[in-house]
Amino acid sequence: MKKLCILFTVISVLLLGCSQEKSYNVWVDSSTQSQETIDSAIKRLSKAGVDFIIDENGSVLVNEKEMDKAVMCCS
Repeated sequence: MKKLCILFTVISVLLLGCSQEKSYNVWVDSSTQSQETIDSAIKRLSKAGVDFIIDENGSVLVNEKEMDKAVMCCS
């Protein structure tokens, strides 16, 4: 019974850990920054291996967990 409980706990933790969605924060807002600034940010973030996306407006969004890494590479 103890082994079954431990197995259930491990499987639950693994499944919950894998199903979490990523949260992104705005790094460069396309409405207030030039295209040159956006291109520079994309280049620096890519070079540093930071997880980011570009939204439908052209703004650069950085994964919340990698925000410190983005600050270090782009400051």
